[in-house]
Amino acid sequence: MQKAMIDIKNKDFIAAISNLDKNLQIFPNDPATLYFKGYSQIIIDQKEKGCKTLIDAIYYRSNSAKKVYAEKCIDYDPNLNIDKFKTGEFSLEILSNENLVYKFKRKNDIQYESYKDKIYTGKIVWLGSGDYKIVANQKTREIMPETPQFIIRVLKIEKNEYLYEKIEDTQVQFGLVKKL
Repeated sequence: MQKAMIDIKNKDFIAAISNLDKNLQIFPNDPATLYFKGYSQIIIDQKEKGCKTLIDAIYYRSNSAKKVYAEKCIDYDPNLNIDKFKTGEFSLEILSNENLVYKFKRKNDIQYESYKDKIYTGKIVWLGSGDYKIVANQKTREIMPETPQFIIRVLKIEKNEYLYEKIEDTQVQFGLVKKL
């Protein structure tokens, strides 16, 4: 890792990636190593590889990777099959300083969320290859008059959970959804 940091400082990103790969052989899920590798890959015009590596870094809880991903990979589409997540019971963990966790259900393209003793309901509109949005129903709009407009992009599927990116206006949020 130390050699890789020197390589990055000297702008030798190919050598840095090589040294970071050696570190990943010892620590395969190290978020810092994944972050620096993804960052280096993007710099040397390996954007698709870099975005995928940054997704892994975010999955393993790298806060630094969130910012770079949001800036450099906004148009990256991992093109995943999310059929097994279209119905069922789920927990959602927002990856932030607070790590908020709550549960929700999906049934027949409707999502039911319970938060602070209120139930929010919306229709899920699937936009293809892992992207979707939730359109609030009338009752939810009455409870929450300023219903946010956002798009969710599934970035990585790992067994029964997926990492997502939520894009709302100028803000980006990352989280994990786990099928229960």
